[in-house]
Amino acid sequence: MSQILKDFMLRLRSDRKTQVITGVVGIAILFLIFGESGGARRRQKGDLKQVNVGANDPNERWTDLVERFNGQLNSLTQNTNALREDVDTQKKAMQEYEATTAEIFKKILERLAELQNSTSTAGGNTAPKDLGDITGPGLASADPNELESIAASDAIPAQPPAPPVKVRLAAIMPGDSVRIKLLAGVNAPTDGTPYPVVLKLIGDIIGPDGNSIPLGEARVIAAAQGSLTDSRVLFRLTRLSLRLPNGRRKEFTIDGWIVGEDGIRGMEGVLIDPIGKAIAGAGFAGGLSGLGQGIAAANRNTLYYNSSGSQSSQSQVDQSQIPAYAGGLALSSAAQEWQQIIRERLQLLVPVVQVLSGREATAVFSQSLAIPDLLEQIDDENPSVVYTSLD
Repeated sequence: MSQILKDFMLRLRSDRKTQVITGVVGIAILFLIFGESGGARRRQKGDLKQVNVGANDPNERWTDLVERFNGQLNSLTQNTNALREDVDTQKKAMQEYEATTAEIFKKILERLAELQNSTSTAGGNTAPKDLGDITGPGLASADPNELESIAASDAIPAQPPAPPVKVRLAAIMPGDSVRIKLLAGVNAPTDGTPYPVVLKLIGDIIGPDGNSIPLGEARVIAAAQGSLTDSRVLFRLTRLSLRLPNGRRKEFTIDGWIVGEDGIRGMEGVLIDPIGKAIAGAGFAGGLSGLGQGIAAANRNTLYYNSSGSQSSQSQVDQSQIPAYAGGLALSSAAQEWQQIIRERLQLLVPVVQVLSGREATAVFSQSLAIPDLLEQIDDENPSVVYTSLD
């Protein structure tokens, strides 16, 4: 009980809310004390009068005020009790935390003490001892004259670390060239559509000053396009596929072009243009149409006569030549339909430049390329033994 009073006094000194609550409670108590004594005196003086409590009672306002203060006092009392319970809970949690912390520190100190004791026990046998005091059947005595001083021996110089191994790369640079062979023929369209072709290396890649890189019979994938102006097929190198001497296959992205046998970019081919056949077909269809119209006109009679001073004409088909007239119209209509079909088909046909297989040319690289693990595996004496035919 004394501890609670001490806590209350301490809170009363420092907590503003506690001070306000205490002041309100004190005022309420004083009001109740003086209000009850004044009412008793009034009742003693007015014994002869009957006190009417009702709408006109002058003490009704004081009664309501007292009831309001009582309600506030009860609310403050409940809040005070709740605050007291929170304080008790916090004190209990703090005590538990302090006890847990103390237990942890106690265990740490005990562990440190155990480690210190074990270290001192293990280090007790590390003191230097005189070798003369050590005796045993397994010890052999040595002649002092046979012992050699370590300082007298020649010091072995420290060897420097080995230099790093430099990786050798077979480098293909822009401008290097190689002879190639067209493995499959191609009809390259002239509308700009790329047509894939496969080529084979038939020689080493030649660089500046006669430098060469053997790649065996590597394969090159290229995109072919026909040129309508000079009837040539233009090639652009795209992929390179090769086999290393150890049997592994690798592919690389490349770029370049092909120079034909005449030293001009591309290969000369044969232009296949359907426009000649289309013109011939259209002319033949036009002739048939004219023939049919002529047959129809030959079997139609035209009569001229004057009517009201003006001349007019009227065409009539000869009754005996109706089959010939109908045949002419049918021939003309069929020929016109043929012309329309040729016109529509001509819009779909694309001229191509044809190059047959087996042609040889020179491929020129336009981008650099590094091929690892190639130079280490090539036999310098006979590199052709490593590369066997892939055909």
